[in-house]
Amino acid sequence: MTYSRSNVFCDWLDVTCHPELSFISTVEAFLAYHFFPVLFSADGRTGYKIGEGVLIIECKRMWHRSSCSGSSIRELESKGIFRDYVNILGSVGHNITRLDAAVDLFIDAPAFLRKLEHTYPDDLFSFGRKALRVTRLYSARAIDRALTGTWYAGHRSSARVTARVYDKQAEAFEKRFEVLPPTTRIELTFKKDYNCSLYDVLMPESLFYSHASPKLLDAPEGVYIPDWSSRGLVPWVSEPRDYTLTLERFDYRVSSSPELQKLAELGAQFGDGGKAVIMRHFEKLLSSALHATEKVD
Repeated sequence: MTYSRSNVFCDWLDVTCHPELSFISTVEAFLAYHFFPVLFSADGRTGYKIGEGVLIIECKRMWHRSSCSGSSIRELESKGIFRDYVNILGSVGHNITRLDAAVDLFIDAPAFLRKLEHTYPDDLFSFGRKALRVTRLYSARAIDRALTGTWYAGHRSSARVTARVYDKQAEAFEKRFEVLPPTTRIELTFKKDYNCSLYDVLMPESLFYSHASPKLLDAPEGVYIPDWSSRGLVPWVSEPRDYTLTLERFDYRVSSSPELQKLAELGAQFGDGGKAVIMRHFEKLLSSALHATEKVD
């Protein structure tokens, strides 16, 4: 089966750290510096809109977490700041609790799914000694009634590594009405006890193909495939950047905030009463934040 393919890329990243030595404040400063807006904030969870995706930071008593979706990663990469974000995560002790590594094959998905079904007719797949149950979630494609969808290995299991192969073309159109050429995505998910490193995040090719090849697809010629079971972790060295939010950048952040602009539009219909509501709540929130800062100092 002949097809072209993309490079391997990171398509999801969850990283945790200890609350006493946390990257959360620096991540927040980084997001504010680059004017990413807040979508929600409640119960210790804050979501930021980054491109078409969401980055969520979460603070619990025993751990702090930063979770970045694949769409958010693509946006950070397009702006040339994904490495900066990764450096912030690596500036303190941390654990990667989820890493998705993926590759896109530019081939119609039904043909590739039929190949997998033929290769694993008993619906059992294994990355190592333990077999994973295969789950298929298919439907008939509207344009030609071809059976397509997602082929899972280890779906909703506690396995350290799981896989899914799906029709990216159909998924993009169904969810976002986005038109793509025929595309099949192969995605591996590495869980928290797999000890992935931030090097694997930025350079996921060896991690991906050491598990995917040859069971899901053959690695391209020249790809280094290490023995992952005996590898040692290489200490991460961050390259510090200053993300101090200056008053000038803060002024621009406030003036360009889409949420404040929308609140101003909504409040204008009530005249001075609407203005009073906005000012009262903003002053209350600001006073509370200032009081919290004084207590910390």
